[in-house]
Amino acid sequence: MNFMIRHLRSFITSSHMSMVNAELLQNRVACLPGSLAPGKHVDGVEQFRDAFKLARKAPGLLFLQEILAGFSRIPYENISKIINLSESHDWQSPRIRLPEQVMVDHIDHRLGGTCFSLTFFLQSILTQSGFTCYPVMADMRAGRNIHCCLVVLLNSTKYLVDPGYLLLQPMELIPATRRLHRTEFAGVEVRFESATQSFDLFTFNRQESKWRYRFRDCPTGPEEFLSHWLGSFQRNSMHGICLTKVQKDGVLFVNRDFMRETTFSGKRNINIKRNYHASIQEHFGIASELVEQAQEALTGNLKRKRKLGLWLPKGATTGETGP
Repeated sequence: MNFMIRHLRSFITSSHMSMVNAELLQNRVACLPGSLAPGKHVDGVEQFRDAFKLARKAPGLLFLQEILAGFSRIPYENISKIINLSESHDWQSPRIRLPEQVMVDHIDHRLGGTCFSLTFFLQSILTQSGFTCYPVMADMRAGRNIHCCLVVLLNSTKYLVDPGYLLLQPMELIPATRRLHRTEFAGVEVRFESATQSFDLFTFNRQESKWRYRFRDCPTGPEEFLSHWLGSFQRNSMHGICLTKVQKDGVLFVNRDFMRETTFSGKRNINIKRNYHASIQEHFGIASELVEQAQEALTGNLKRKRKLGLWLPKGATTGETGP
């Protein structure tokens, strides 16, 4: 089942396919004007507005929260990305999913995206809604520059929003003050470290506190953003299916054969190996046929990766992960 629309063909180096040659990247962007310009994806943004019944309003905090509430219904998932990679005949040209495709696949198949496609889509929505925002890269335990999120500037105040990690409440960024926020599934603390001039983000519940990632308030340009996006196709996060969605009282997270329900009170792990396809269809609305296609694609992708000498050993950088 080929449900993806080919929007963009892109070229990355063949050494380990994790770093993009700057000259090739500049040439590609020049040949595809506007593909990574948030203001150009009018159709995808209009589809989002129609689907979630969002009227046009002046940019403000309440409107930002309204947009984020709608966007939270789009799940984090790498099923579409795994299939996309398998359908790329030449791994020097993996296909990325731009806002129009993300929205079409969500409407038709209940799909979403990983942090790069979700961040760029949200950036497009906010930009076309009159907000000033820009993406920033983040470091996680698995490696540097493997996560991304958005900084929104509103009335001289900066806010962090993170669609890839499902932290969709605007979080004020004030270096002089530790900020605490609450989401559906955890508390969130943002701390500024003067020594590194960076922000650290932690999540916590009644049992524990965890460091999640670090970022600097430094806008990431489209060429650099695209290079990290392309590099993410070869990370170990593409070795298994991962899904996350926000629920009324928490968040649901699937990683390989386990499902985890997380609320502010704690976590509950469920082994879904015996009813894997049915569990994903029941909780995420993604058809069993697509899950099966992704599983088949995983097997083919791993064989192809070994054949090309691109296999990363266990414990190497794993890339994007959900909550």
